[in-house]
Amino acid sequence: MSSLPRPDGPGAHALEGAAAALCGLVAMAAVAWLALWLLHAGSIGSPGTMAMALAAMAVGGSVSAGSVNSGAGTGGSGSMGSMLSGLFGGGGGGMSPSMSGAADLMPLGVTLVGSVVLWLAFSRRLRQRPVTTRELGARAAGAGAAALLAFMLVATLAHGTFSMPASAMSRGLGGGQGAGASGAGSGALGALGGMLGGSGSSGGTPADTTMSYDVHVGSTAFGALVWVAVVLALGCLVGRRVRVPLGGAVDRVRPGWAPSLAAVVRTLLVLVAVPMALLTFVGAVVGGRVGTAAGGVLLLAPNALAVLLTLGVGSPWTAATHPVQSQGGNPLASLMGALGGGQQAATAQQTDRTEHLRSLSAGGWPLWLGALAVTVVVLLVCARAAARNTAPADARPLHRYDGPVARHLGVAERFGVVTAVVLGSAAWPAGASGHFGVSMFGSEMGGTRAELSGSVLWTVVFGLLVGGVAGFLGSLLRTVDLYGGMTSSRRILARKSPSAASSHAPAPGTDPGTLEAPLGNR
Repeated sequence: MSSLPRPDGPGAHALEGAAAALCGLVAMAAVAWLALWLLHAGSIGSPGTMAMALAAMAVGGSVSAGSVNSGAGTGGSGSMGSMLSGLFGGGGGGMSPSMSGAADLMPLGVTLVGSVVLWLAFSRRLRQRPVTTRELGARAAGAGAAALLAFMLVATLAHGTFSMPASAMSRGLGGGQGAGASGAGSGALGALGGMLGGSGSSGGTPADTTMSYDVHVGSTAFGALVWVAVVLALGCLVGRRVRVPLGGAVDRVRPGWAPSLAAVVRTLLVLVAVPMALLTFVGAVVGGRVGTAAGGVLLLAPNALAVLLTLGVGSPWTAATHPVQSQGGNPLASLMGALGGGQQAATAQQTDRTEHLRSLSAGGWPLWLGALAVTVVVLLVCARAAARNTAPADARPLHRYDGPVARHLGVAERFGVVTAVVLGSAAWPAGASGHFGVSMFGSEMGGTRAELSGSVLWTVVFGLLVGGVAGFLGSLLRTVDLYGGMTSSRRILARKSPSAASSHAPAPGTDPGTLEAPLGNR
């Protein structure tokens, strides 16, 4: 029985591109759910909605959270608590004590898995036969449209609640920093919370409070489009078994640039994917603290690798916390000062803290030294692979130079530019920032801002320099590999005998690129 012919028009390609984007989204949600399961996040909220929130964050969506106030007081506060709670807005009013927070973080582990699945599904037909420019455009348009709509839906549905200790309010106001904070100030906070209708336990320990979270739809939609565009562009440039009609100047410059880009991207992919897979398997089997660590690795392993490599090339990274003091003119600040001066003293003692990752040490060795060693090894391996896969005809320098080291300079220039672009692009989403604050009477009483930040500009500059040196050395290593294993007598015979042509030297009248190691991208 003969099978029906499969439709092969632009509409079919658009549907396949849309299906690829949906597969990438499903993979993101699955990985996020697995990480939350390893982290035991089900004890504080719904893993389903939190997994959707992480999937939205993986493409650049930002998350904000706010407290969910309960209108009923508990314990001994009774009618007084209810009356004051209603007077000051308790039960949902804008003047009630409330907590708020925001997080700007990309879990690049989720992004990585979704990107790999997106490209594998998108390029399945492209690996079977060449496609036209129109068909490729239809597939890309279908993937972009599906990602836009799907991630907007995910961001809309990714809202829920999670429970957290109510003691976070006292920490946000500066509590827990010293003896003064644990004395009269803490008692003042507890009494004030009861007067305003807050719930507490009988032993004086604050009960859990509930916070709601949602995802910003606009940033998620924009990030989804950027994500699809970057993944498809990288895949078309570095895919070995995919022949796509890029056309024009792209096809002319691709043989010279694609080997460096492919070497860097594939090496970094292996460096991230192997530890993620191994630790996730071990964490799922062992559980406990190992499982918790595996959940964190599954989410943030690419972030850590990006920080390590960019720190290794010399980029500055800082981790900082900034306490938010109560705003002047707030009547509650004066009331708290009257109830417990120790609390105000503890708040006043809080200062900004900034840690430069360069100055940190592990086991007696500076962190940057270990990062430098790892970065040098990784870049040399990538540079050697790029030099091996670049044909001599495509390794000419970008400027007019035809000297004895012209090929090495050509590889160094291209590899340096690629290193700068890749590391700079990795440093931008690897940073993170967050904010947690406590507000009352319409103003912020206290809180904490935290951030992990690096300089993308310095990463690009240092990456260009270090990548250029690594590219030059990698090209030299490739030359040593080609000719270092030949004895001097064999080289003499190869030069004197026309019939004994060396396998490393191109025959007269032939393209030297055909005798090099084949470029898988061509």
